[in-house]
Amino acid sequence: MGGGRDAILEALENLTAEELKKFKLKLQSVPLPTGYGRIPRGALQPMDAMDLTDKLVSFYLESYGSELTATVLRDMGMQAMAEQLLERLRASAEPPAAVRASLPMAAAPPRGPSELHFVDRHRRALISRVTDVEGLLDALFDDKVLTEEQYQEVRAQATNPSKMRKLYSFTPAWDLTCKDLFLQALRDIQPYLVEDLEKH
Repeated sequence: MGGGRDAILEALENLTAEELKKFKLKLQSVPLPTGYGRIPRGALQPMDAMDLTDKLVSFYLESYGSELTATVLRDMGMQAMAEQLLERLRASAEPPAAVRASLPMAAAPPRGPSELHFVDRHRRALISRVTDVEGLLDALFDDKVLTEEQYQEVRAQATNPSKMRKLYSFTPAWDLTCKDLFLQALRDIQPYLVEDLEKH
């Protein structure tokens, strides 16, 4: 986890302001596989390299997000940078198949963490990777999971991770239904993120 995101971020941070602007324009026209949506143009325009990296990962996951970034860079005539991105991605890839095949023979991990609710089990990843916090808050407020005061407290935070940390400060008082509503809201606003986390 993280290798794809780091590779994307490194590539985007090496672009000039004009090149980053061109990258965003190309991103709006590059063909996408069935099932993948396009990042709204209005959301793209104000993003810097880090924000854009987070958005690419949340929309397309690390694996396809990296491939898509390389494709756009090639379309811009930046083949060397595209190859550098993919080389870095390969360097941080999983162990060879022969090594992975031996992993199931290891002692089974404790069952405790796997019995936690999705919301608790993936706390760290959700804090760092949820980008549409406002949409999540609206859904939780509409479902009466959050009070007006809690809703405003979270919105008052400066960054998405700090908003998510504030939101998580309320979860000890939630029952299973509240956490299920949290998960359903995530499925609605960032389905590919949920799909990615459910694999781990």
